[in-house]
Amino acid sequence: MSRLAVLIVLLVILVLGASIGYFNAQPVQFNYLFGATEFPLIAVLIAAFSAGILLAIAAVSSRLFSMRLELGRLRKQLREAEGELRTLRNLPVGTPPEAR
Repeated sequence: MSRLAVLIVLLVILVLGASIGYFNAQPVQFNYLFGATEFPLIAVLIAAFSAGILLAIAAVSSRLFSMRLELGRLRKQLREAEGELRTLRNLPVGTPPEAR
């Protein structure tokens, strides 16, 4: 049932996107550093949306990379602590040598 709901939502989004593209096909002037040209409005909107998505992915991936580095550091620290714990568990139980 949930697959059908997801399919219907995707179909509605597709139809809305197509209708927005159809009604925004008139040319607009796009000015950039070296000149100006005309593009359909929907192409400018899609380009701006895509640029925003790419910038968001770049920001998230840099944070993800730093978190992976921290995860590796913490795993190494955990292995060292587990090794120390194993060593401490293998010590003989009894009176300490200083107390004898």
